Amino acid sequence: MNEQLDFHQLLKYRPNAYHHVTFPTKRRRPVLAGEVRQRVHYWFDEIAREHDFQLLERNTWLDHAHMLIFVRIGENLSDVMHQLKGESARQIFLEFDGLKQQIGLNNLWGRRFHADEVPPEVVEEVRQYIRHQEAIHTRRAGYLPLARLERWRDLEL
Repeated sequence: MNEQLDFHQLLKYRPNAYHHVTFPTKRRRPVLAGEVRQRVHYWFDEIAREHDFQLLERNTWLDHAHMLIFVRIGENLSDVMHQLKGESARQIFLEFDGLKQQIGLNNLWGRRFHADEVPPEVVEEVRQYIRHQEAIHTRRAGYLPLARLERWRDLEL
């Protein structure tokens, strides 16, 4: 049996495709509020720009992040996520000196991420879903997060 394996069968996440990626904060700590949330968004954008990733959409809610990433040929989604999560966590912990102690963890992000391939015809729907995370979660919970969650220093963990 001298069958040749298709290169794409060896990859967990197919290149040349859109992926909706979600990942939680470590132990689902609700730290992505206020200034921390703004800076996480900033660093996601900066890291994507610096490494030339196609980060088409990104948003966060208190304890998780959503992204729409186009993985080009030659890129690996796992490597992209490793860089985005690792570098963003490092920068956030540098900027918010007491955050590690406040949340009692050495990691900002959980170890894993979940990714679903997105067919090109529904990319705009996924973008809208990611953009409207605050409204979606507020509607599900029936209220806006408490004011104390607007600043990480006020979190009661």
